[in-house]
Amino acid sequence: ITGGYDNMIRTWDLAAGKCMATLTNHKKAVRCLCANPREYSFISGAADNLKKWQTRDGKFLRNLSGHNSIVNAVAVNEDGVLVSGGDNGSLHFWDYETGYSFQQMD
Repeated sequence: ITGGYDNMIRTWDLAAGKCMATLTNHKKAVRCLCANPREYSFISGAADNLKKWQTRDGKFLRNLSGHNSIVNAVAVNEDGVLVSGGDNGSLHFWDYETGYSFQQMD
């Protein structure tokens, strides 16, 4: 999985060396990506918001909105807690399954 300043995410077949899907839902540059360690999904972060995707087919699942700045970092643990960090030093903690933001540190 790769993301870039062209606002696109690409999923790859590494054995064949081919792009499997190009995902175009972000309106701003994709700054960070994080795969879930327990399921076939991942999160992408950009200036517009966070997005959750299925890894297998690139299906868009949901937006996670709430940052007031560019999101530069995302991580998820095995307990399903997603943390995202913004340009302004803020941190948001999310329930990975529901997308609920349960804590913010500004």
